[in-house]
Amino acid sequence: MKEEWNILQILRHSRHDWLNVIQLIKGNLALKKYDRIEEIIQEVVNQTQHESKLSNLNIPNFTSEILVFNWENGNHFQLEFEVIGHSLDLKMFEKHLLDWFRKFSTVLNKSCEQYGDNHLQLTIELLEDELPRFTFDFHGALIEEDKIKKFVDDVNNWNEQMKLVESYISKKEFYVTFKLLDA
Repeated sequence: MKEEWNILQILRHSRHDWLNVIQLIKGNLALKKYDRIEEIIQEVVNQTQHESKLSNLNIPNFTSEILVFNWENGNHFQLEFEVIGHSLDLKMFEKHLLDWFRKFSTVLNKSCEQYGDNHLQLTIELLEDELPRFTFDFHGALIEEDKIKKFVDDVNNWNEQMKLVESYISKKEFYVTFKLLDA
């Protein structure tokens, strides 16, 4: 079960993340790498914009899960995310999204190398006149890609609000795209 976060823990982790960014800026300032400083600032701006967009989707439990994911102990991959498009109200999908993501991250944790350089990019596409799409793009080292394949292939059987659109799975990478269906 996931840890319940209190406000002090959240502030401590957030402060730690910001101090890391400041250290990067200070280090690059000392080295007079002004272009790199600009890149770091732009990365922070982009990340903050995506956090804001995610927070505006009216799926607070899913959003919380994503925002604190990298702070959780026991995860064998880093999660990054982006939200493309305009804000939508996805409240009716939250339970299924959260349930799917928790099961998926558990399977992925068991399937990737514990100390590998593993990264998962979540892209949420909210395009006009299209159903919302979620793409999970993984790069790293999988030791049991068959577990991922079975889990992904089985999503249509137990989650009536999600439909698999496309997937590709290999030892070093995979991507999975599904769309949300009208209830």
